[in-house]
Amino acid sequence: MSRTRLILAGLLAMLVVGVVASASATEPPAKCGGTVASVPDYCIEGFELENSKGEPISENVEGTNGEAVLKTTIANVTSEIKCEKGKSTGTIEDGAGGTVGKSATTITFEKCKLLKPAHCKLTAAGEKAIKTTELVGELALTAGRVEDKLQPQEGAAFAGISIEGKESSCVIAEVERPKTFNVTGSQLCEIDTGNAEAENETEKHKIICKTSGSSLKIGGNGVQITDEATVLLSGSKAHAPWSIKEDA
Repeated sequence: MSRTRLILAGLLAMLVVGVVASASATEPPAKCGGTVASVPDYCIEGFELENSKGEPISENVEGTNGEAVLKTTIANVTSEIKCEKGKSTGTIEDGAGGTVGKSATTITFEKCKLLKPAHCKLTAAGEKAIKTTELVGELALTAGRVEDKLQPQEGAAFAGISIEGKESSCVIAEVERPKTFNVTGSQLCEIDTGNAEAENETEKHKIICKTSGSSLKIGGNGVQITDEATVLLSGSKAHAPWSIKEDA
């Protein structure tokens, strides 16, 4: 073969490789699976959260929370906090290679009051808002139900609650001398009221946190939380339909 033909053949081979590489780099994200049987993952508009190279990506989400109630024992007395409303912000992320979907969430509980014990109150800042640290979420199947396990980064508290005396007879803290109590542990929250709803492609989904899913504590005392948020996408895919599907 002449030198010219060798050069042309080499150029043709390079062109073919370039076309194949280009096609590989721009192939569309994989389609989501169906009914969740073992590995729950996030899905947007029928496709997994990945870029054109098949690498996992994340999308922003935001939520509107309703009334939330926290019950526990602080300083050996029954304590109860009620917050009228709240909001949440964060991200959801694709589970790569057959792993479950993950999330990162910060919840802000607003307009809060300490209902029990008497003669005590939250600090002014606490009455305005109680904010969690960033909670790392991981989808799970518990008794066949799709849930999201929320917990703080290692070594961090779930949230902090500051209480002071409303009157001198407060048994937790003195007037104008607040004490802060850290909530630690994790919380399992259900996705919607059933898996059929979670698997349905829709703009909004519910995150339902019940007392039965709590592994939270203040000191050695258990903490019970009830809270519900309506969550939608807020990033580049704002208001797009999303769901929980099986990761192949």
